[in-house]
Amino acid sequence: MEDLIKDKLWGELEYQEVAWVGELNTPILNSDGNLTLVVQDANKEGILDSQREAYKIYLQNEEKYKSCVTDFLLDYYKWNNEYFMRSVSGIDETYHKDVVTAKQLFTTMTLWYLFICRDGSFGYAFGCCWDKENGIAVLLSESEPRVISRTQLENLHKLNDNTFSLLIHDNERYWTTWDELSFFDETIRVQVEVEGSVEDGVNNAQRKAYNDYLLHKTEHLRRLGNFLLPTYLGSKAEADEFIAAGQQVGVKDVMPSRLVIDKKGNYGWICYTQWDDSYLGILLSEKDIHIMEVNQLRDFAKEKKMKDEKCGYLFREHNFWSQTILHRFFKGEVNTMRVAILTYDKNPTDLQLQKLSEFFQYDNKFWEPMKDEMLKYYLKFYKDFENDLEIPEELTPENVNRENVVSILTFTTLYVDIFGRIAWLCESPTEEDGLAFEFTDGKVELIFQPEII
Repeated sequence: MEDLIKDKLWGELEYQEVAWVGELNTPILNSDGNLTLVVQDANKEGILDSQREAYKIYLQNEEKYKSCVTDFLLDYYKWNNEYFMRSVSGIDETYHKDVVTAKQLFTTMTLWYLFICRDGSFGYAFGCCWDKENGIAVLLSESEPRVISRTQLENLHKLNDNTFSLLIHDNERYWTTWDELSFFDETIRVQVEVEGSVEDGVNNAQRKAYNDYLLHKTEHLRRLGNFLLPTYLGSKAEADEFIAAGQQVGVKDVMPSRLVIDKKGNYGWICYTQWDDSYLGILLSEKDIHIMEVNQLRDFAKEKKMKDEKCGYLFREHNFWSQTILHRFFKGEVNTMRVAILTYDKNPTDLQLQKLSEFFQYDNKFWEPMKDEMLKYYLKFYKDFENDLEIPEELTPENVNRENVVSILTFTTLYVDIFGRIAWLCESPTEEDGLAFEFTDGKVELIFQPEII
């Protein structure tokens, strides 16, 4: 087959690598140039009738497509604004979702082209500053246009399902769609990711899970707020009293971003956590909410894990069993923290789990004694480190107090050793090897970290 064809419908097309490429005599939105036409044909088998029909449909509706695609992309940008504002250099506050204009948005994109797939699907594709590798595209040939990556359009795999409606594969491990969620005073879009290969599609366990999610998603938000409340208030007792009084609970700095459904029907949100500009996995498909790392949620069915009645899920990690928890130290900012139970190649002992459970029950009572312990240590060893550290005026012996002395600490891990000793491990500028607050029989003792690890 020759590399150049001339056709009444297509005009002149040249074969380039995996597609027939030509130029349409029509400008596209913000570009001064004409729109490029790309007709997929990876094996150079020739243009199909399905592609001819798709192109005719496009030409009949071209002006409609060019006008509506602006709205789709602007909506997509607004739904994902938190990600763009964090990850793209040069994006300033004038690009915030409440004020950004289409003209501004299009300055972040490169020249567009019309891509026609082998099955007759088609859409606009282009480069963008927030995903230079995969680009972005708007699939226009469906009854409900979808913003996807340019890579997904060029390697398109679709699945129309009675439960999920239109699913697009991400060419890695998930079928994807979108769901809307009422979050405080706005509607947010949550990307739905259903685990499955192109060949396997989705299964009935996943359909059942999604129907359950749709039925209870408002309830899940309420459960999430109630779950987080003890962290903010400082104790479970205060939280229970607050909830029993009929108070409505909402935590705005934990925002659902994705819904992940694995092959066995386990599902949960991947949530953006504002306090550390990161993400957290939240399992929703069980009676009680459980938090974990994002990868632990994604691979929940495959992870080596155990579930304790009082402590929740623990995941195997080298010589430890680990857990993700949330803590608000000294009533300051919330932190995402790690629990590490040292077991080597064994399971946690009953003693270790008992000590951990007791700590979770009483830890709010430890904060005041921890301040006292830290102040005693600081004053006792001040002479040892005053010449080696740049100590601000408020932390000199004349000004330091039990409230400001803890500001030098960075808590890293809640550690349980093989004997059931439990302690918060801390980094401190005063100790190269770190400090630890050990909890024994309801009492707190400040020790040097090597004494316990």
